[in-house]
Amino acid sequence: MIIIRKTVAINSHLRIVGIEEDSLMYVCICNAIREKDLRTAARCCGGSAHAVYAALGHIPQCCQCLEEAEDIITEEVIAGDTIVSAAA
Repeated sequence: MIIIRKTVAINSHLRIVGIEEDSLMYVCICNAIREKDLRTAARCCGGSAHAVYAALGHIPQCCQCLEEAEDIITEEVIAGDTIVSAAA
């Protein structure tokens, strides 16, 4: 996991805050859906990007993100199947 650092000004004091890179990446700008949230929803409900967006309370707007969203959802489904297979 890659950790990046960001300097944050709080009450005129500066401090370094560790932030996970994947928590910052937006998959869908129109609905402000982050990769981390998309992956979590994909593990919980699966299905198509439209179904996962609906589980997050959104619908695709411009649809430019759907191909990447489908790839991420597929990765999570495959990862989930691998875990289930290993446990059996």
